Amino acid sequence: MIETVTAQQTGTLRAGLPGEVREATHRMATGVSVLTCGGPETVEGVTVSTLALASLKPPVVSVSLREGSRGLHSLLTVSHFVVNTLAGHQDDVARHFASRERTSGTSQLPAGSWEGLSSQGIPLLHDAVAWLECRVTRTLRVGDHRVVFAGVTGSAHRNAAPLVGLAGKLYPGPFAHDTSDPERDQ
Repeated sequence: MIETVTAQQTGTLRAGLPGEVREATHRMATGVSVLTCGGPETVEGVTVSTLALASLKPPVVSVSLREGSRGLHSLLTVSHFVVNTLAGHQDDVARHFASRERTSGTSQLPAGSWEGLSSQGIPLLHDAVAWLECRVTRTLRVGDHRVVFAGVTGSAHRNAAPLVGLAGKLYPGPFAHDTSDPERDQ
């Protein structure tokens, strides 16, 4: 049964003005990831909270990046990138890759911040809870953003609490237990 909610309970719903939409979407909890691309000397990264699974068969992810942004430019310059899903304690890494003043290359972070290289030679962030190696397959301009679709070519994960964004702040999320269940409906 669908329950009717009154305007008094929710506030008055208004037309989707950009500021109001932004405030409403800041109330949606999202995972926080850093997309990395390029080689060790030129690696670029960008913090995102718009990553989504677009398809499981075949595995495809989507991410939305602002038109004209350094992150979008970097992603469109190469064909492969890595999604590094950040752990609950990596808020400093998220802030670093969100900064417009960040430098390029592995030397931009302290020693021990990198895990190694993906099969395409892209640096992986140490301590991430999951890594997806991806190949850009298509982009679609939507308003002031571009949605990038990418096929997943490799993955790895570990059981740890992820970093979650909510209302413009970063929080450690709940511990991620192994959810593999052969009986689960796919």
